[in-house]
Amino acid sequence: MMSYRLRPATAADAQEMFETQVAAFGEVEGTLRWESARSYCFERTEQHIVFVDESGHVAGLVHIHDHPIQVGSCAVRKADVGHVAIGPELQGQGIGTRMMQETVAWLREEGYHLSRLGGRVSFYSRFGYEPFPRRFVQIKLGPVPIGGGSALPAREAFADPGEWPGQVRPYDESRDLGDRTRLRWEYDHGRSGALVVERECHPGRHPAPPDPTALRWVYEREGEVLGYLHAVEAPLESTESETVFTIAEFAYAPAFPDAAGALMRMLLSRVCDPEPARVTSRLPFDEALSEALQAAEIPHERLEMYQAMASNMILVVNLAATLRAITNELSRRLAGSLVAGWEGALELSLPAERCMLEVTGGEVVVSRTSGPADLRLELTQAQFVKALFGIATLTEMPPARGASLSPTLRGLLDALFPRLPAGSGPWG
Repeated sequence: MMSYRLRPATAADAQEMFETQVAAFGEVEGTLRWESARSYCFERTEQHIVFVDESGHVAGLVHIHDHPIQVGSCAVRKADVGHVAIGPELQGQGIGTRMMQETVAWLREEGYHLSRLGGRVSFYSRFGYEPFPRRFVQIKLGPVPIGGGSALPAREAFADPGEWPGQVRPYDESRDLGDRTRLRWEYDHGRSGALVVERECHPGRHPAPPDPTALRWVYEREGEVLGYLHAVEAPLESTESETVFTIAEFAYAPAFPDAAGALMRMLLSRVCDPEPARVTSRLPFDEALSEALQAAEIPHERLEMYQAMASNMILVVNLAATLRAITNELSRRLAGSLVAGWEGALELSLPAERCMLEVTGGEVVVSRTSGPADLRLELTQAQFVKALFGIATLTEMPPARGASLSPTLRGLLDALFPRLPAGSGPWG
C-alpha cells in the first residue's frame, strides 16, 4: 500500500497542486474558478499543505488561511481550511480521509485554536467539524416599497438627498490611509468575532491616486474623516440574472451615524443599475449600525443561515489552548460583573476534550485536571464557539437551559460569555 505524508507546500509543488485541484473539481480552463485556482496555487503556495506519495508527487492539497480572531481584548488563532482536493485517480481509496485526519493533527501541532471550512457535512463531520451558522447583512437592489402598494426604482430611492452634514469623496491613499486605519481600529478593536485589526498604518512607496470609478470612499465632516467604505463586484457569486457586490471594508465613527448612512447610500446609488443587484457584507449584527442604516432609509436584512447537507463548519482544535488564550479577557469580564467575588470551578466538555475554568481571587485559570466543579456543561463544538464569540450566551444553550442554575451561576455564565455585537466575517 502506498504511503503518504503531509508537509508544507513549496514553490516546486505549484504546478502539480494546480493540476490536482482543477482536475479534482473539474474546472474548465479560462473560467473564473480556473483562474482563481491558478492564482492560489502559484501566488499563495506557502498557504498550502500537500499530501505527497513516496516519490514526492502531490496526491492532494489543502489551503490554510491563518486568521487571528478577537475575543474582546484577546485573540484566538483560526485556520480557514479550503480547496481540499485529491487527484481524481486516487479518489474513493480513503486517501482524502487520511489527508484530513493528518490535517487536523497538523493544525493542533501548529498551535491553532479553531478551524473553519465549508463542505459536505457527512464527510467533514468524521473529523470533528460541526455545522455552524453564517451571517450576512444584505441589501437587495430592486424597486423599494414606499407604502400603499407603491415602489420607487432603486436609482430614485437611493439618490443622494443632499442633506448630509458632511460629504462623501473618493478615497485618497496619500491623505486618507491613516484615517482609514484609525477608523477600522476604533470600530472593530476588541469586537469579538472580528479579525484582529492593526492600529498602525503602513504607507506604500507609491500610494494610489483617487479613483472616481472605484467603489471606495471616505465621509468627511468639517475636515475630519468619519467613515470609510470599500466595495467590489463579486463575479463568482453573480449570476446571469443578478449582479452581486460585496463590502470588503467598512468603518465609521459610532458617534456620527450619518457617516454610515451617507457612505452606504453612495454605494447603492452607484451599483443599482442594472437591476436586480444585491450587496452582501459580513458586517456585525450591531444595533447601532442597523439604526444608522434605517435612519438613512436603507432597507436591509440581517441573515443568519443554518445550512444542511453542505454547510459552513467549525472545529475546536484545542479547547484548553483556546481557553488559555482568553483567560485575561474572562478575568476582565468577571471583574466588571455583579458576581466579581465568585470563586469556584466550571467544567466545560466537548466531544473530544474537557477543561476546568477555575476562579480564585478574581483570576480565571484553565486546568485539564478533572475535579469538583460547581457546574459541568457538556457542549457541542458549535455551542462553545457561539459563546466564545458572543453570538449567543451560554445560558441560551440547551445544556445550560436544562440545568438548574442558581441566580449566581446564571450571572457567572452571562458575565464570562455574554451576547455581543459580534463580527461576522472570519468564522462564516
